[in-house]
Amino acid sequence: MDISRNDLKKFSSLKRKIKRHEHNLFVVEGEKICSELHSSNLEIIITLATSELKSIYPEYTMCSQKDISRISSLKSPSNVLAICKIPKNEINLKNEKPLIFLDDISDPGNLGTIIRTLDWFGFKEVFCSKESVDSYNNKTVMASMGSIFRIQTHYIEFIELQKLFPNHDLYRTSIKGKNIEDLEIKPNSIIVIGNESIGVSDKLKKIIPNTLTITGKGQAESLNVSVASGIILNELVKKINLQT
Repeated sequence: MDISRNDLKKFSSLKRKIKRHEHNLFVVEGEKICSELHSSNLEIIITLATSELKSIYPEYTMCSQKDISRISSLKSPSNVLAICKIPKNEINLKNEKPLIFLDDISDPGNLGTIIRTLDWFGFKEVFCSKESVDSYNNKTVMASMGSIFRIQTHYIEFIELQKLFPNHDLYRTSIKGKNIEDLEIKPNSIIVIGNESIGVSDKLKKIIPNTLTITGKGQAESLNVSVASGIILNELVKKINLQT
């Protein structure tokens, strides 16, 4: 069974952010991630697979490799992909863990890896500046390895987030900040992690006096933002466990 030309055109357009949000849809590629998607609560519009997978996934809609390639963003497209609705994420105002705010993260792979790491450490949501890369970008979805289905992403101005959590302590990453191991960070905190190349923006530096850093012992100039985020999350979890 072939998909209609109109659907093929619409699904192919989802490579672009503006079209993803116009149609409220995004693409999931690969057997493993599609399998996780089908175990999630997200609404799936259609799952497409080539004829070789018919015996494994008889419930999937069969589709030619050529048509899958038109929808795919990969140089070597998978033989299965799904189209699903972008969820309506709601901010949990009773969140009892530190909140992570990503300030203008630009690389989709970094964002996907951060989302995967948040999932690993038991976090349920992440806040992103409106200039950050789209969390439903295909590369972000792939890098999250399915964690995007469990982590709620919110795009919000920092000042608006601060209004929602007025009693939270504020911290920002800085290469010259205080060693995170020495800080007594409480669960009611917001941690701002900066852009890959310029760090936290100047406008946020002016309103967030508290800084933190990861102290290194080698000669590398800096850490990749997704690696740094993993270390920070590990430290936060350890501190929370000591306080509870």
